[in-house]
Amino acid sequence: MKHTLKNDTLTVEVNAFGAELNSVKKDGIEYLWQADADFWGRHAPVLFPIVGKLKEGQYIYEDKVYAMSGHGFARDSVFTLVKEEEDELIYELVSTAETLASYPFEFSFKVVYKLMDNQIRVRYQVENKDHKQMIFGLGAHPAFNVPIEKGTFEDYKLTVFPSEKRTFIPLDLPTGMLKREEQAEVEVSELPLKHELFAKDALVYTSSDEMSVALTNSLDKRSVKVTWKEMPFFGLWSPYPAEASFVCIEPWAGIADEVATSGQLTEKFGMNQLDPQEEFSCTYIVEIN
Repeated sequence: MKHTLKNDTLTVEVNAFGAELNSVKKDGIEYLWQADADFWGRHAPVLFPIVGKLKEGQYIYEDKVYAMSGHGFARDSVFTLVKEEEDELIYELVSTAETLASYPFEFSFKVVYKLMDNQIRVRYQVENKDHKQMIFGLGAHPAFNVPIEKGTFEDYKLTVFPSEKRTFIPLDLPTGMLKREEQAEVEVSELPLKHELFAKDALVYTSSDEMSVALTNSLDKRSVKVTWKEMPFFGLWSPYPAEASFVCIEPWAGIADEVATSGQLTEKFGMNQLDPQEEFSCTYIVEIN
């Protein structure tokens, strides 16, 4: 079921399936990728309880092997709408017998969408309802149209703020695993868009304490800026060589497995630990201009 948020600037549609943004319009112009399955059949999936892929699609916890597909099960789950107001929607996913079969923790996971002028504020809120420490990753995967209205893919660029050295972690192209042994400190500021930029899959970096990535173009003032904090990694992605008309700006509090992973969940790089009955939250903001 889909629900709509609307103010004087934006009209936003969210689907209870995956608690996923389905549409973001300003001045009647669609900014969000419309899930053409010939390229990529999603709009902005919510990633939980992992980000990226697991080696061989599995992990080990307390001597038991669990299987889980890439980016976790939240994106393919029906969330419950627990609050609906003109400017805010709150969705919740709770653990069930089905989730426990692939992820052995009792939890509540809320996704909050709130409109403020030309911004969509998205908050992820995790509560550990188990008696043991919970280990999880989560992240966002919104895809934005390129071009938004005018021009071509090559008329756009991504600008990373602040411009400073950060760690770039390459991916192993066949498997999607991190090659941390090849990570490097790089200066990243402006990235002119061309499809070949993503020839080796997503570009994965460490985040600053508070940062943003802007999608702009040389023909008009239509743009998107994604801002976040408390999410220590981010990815930039567009499928290659498919030459799809979108780019993803993805803040993450979690990350894919390493090539050399042990497979043990307790040793997995980039995960969060949450004590029983404690809560974790993080926020990202999409600004539409």
